Amino acid sequence: MPSTQSLTHAEFLAKGHGKTAPWLDLVNSEEWDTYGKLTEWLDNPTWLAFFLRQWHFTTPGHSRFPAAKFKALRAALRKSCEALFAARLIPAQELRAINCALSLSGTRALRQRQNGLQVEFLPHKNGWDLILAQTALSFAETVAPQKSGRIKICLNSDCRWVFYDATKGRTRRWCSDKVCGNRNRVRRARARMAV
Repeated sequence: MPSTQSLTHAEFLAKGHGKTAPWLDLVNSEEWDTYGKLTEWLDNPTWLAFFLRQWHFTTPGHSRFPAAKFKALRAALRKSCEALFAARLIPAQELRAINCALSLSGTRALRQRQNGLQVEFLPHKNGWDLILAQTALSFAETVAPQKSGRIKICLNSDCRWVFYDATKGRTRRWCSDKVCGNRNRVRRARARMAV
């Protein structure tokens, strides 16, 4: 269901968006409110403006936002995160979808410049395909250096927020200790008192 809610840049940051990488924002653009209510941010222009600004993506001219492409990549990334969180391999279908998005990006070339040699990125296309590719690349750069064990999903089944666990011992279990973590502690305490 499309969200008509309009939030400011600061409000999106306070909700947990825009903290780690573009791929995490895309995965969490399908957001449950910790009580199981779904908000579809990809259909909301204020979220899209936040996403583009937060990750310094150039806003494509007047071309229409290809929501279906972004939702397909989001689904592939979500299933990949679920597999990694369960210590399984990324399913082949999801890997193909991610690689397909990556192939939209471009090539690198060595250029002779006034100040010497430089490696430059040459995009195949600009616009939404490049943003899609850069988002997929942010996922690849997160998991490729053997950091897939840091990809976590909040243990609150009504939340399921995907996050990157940067703690030294990889012990983080909740999207937010103050919200979902606290809610879990209250539930456990009430269950003990009911016995």
